[in-house]
Amino acid sequence: MKHHRLQLLTVVDRCWQWFSKPPTSPRSGLDNRQQPSTARSASGYTLIELLAASAIVSIAATAMVSLSATVMLQEEMAARVAIARNYQENMVRLWQLGLSPVQVAALIPSQTQNVLLEQAIHGAPTLVETGTTTVNGTTMETALCTAVVNSSQDPYAEAPGASFTLTAYRPRLISTLRTPPP
Repeated sequence: MKHHRLQLLTVVDRCWQWFSKPPTSPRSGLDNRQQPSTARSASGYTLIELLAASAIVSIAATAMVSLSATVMLQEEMAARVAIARNYQENMVRLWQLGLSPVQVAALIPSQTQNVLLEQAIHGAPTLVETGTTTVNGTTMETALCTAVVNSSQDPYAEAPGASFTLTAYRPRLISTLRTPPP
């Protein structure tokens, strides 16, 4: 994008330099005749020059408006992804503290109670325990937390976008330290 903007600015600058050149003087000593009356004065511009300059400025303005609209959409999508990832990471952290997926769902804020969550996340994020794995002789419990970003340009409508899945691990806890899930 920067390369295209730089090229556009170079073209505009060259046009501006060309349009602002002073008129060439008649050849001194060779021709003492008066310049024709159609020649422009040193401080004026012709209608063609003004139209060309205004066309260049309007093209540049259109490009800037288009670019700003694209940047605003990208910023909105980045914010939605950040909200969905933060929600997902908080679910995983609660699970890693020893809570069951049911307890995590009860503690985490509901999407229906939060407008930002409702606009950013498509559907409900899920936290599913997937069993155990052994790492370096230590048995670890594993869980997958999945959230889908809302990619609709209308914030009040939902369309599935990118799906993010986190794999979480926690040490296997002794059953007496953790109450059974409800």
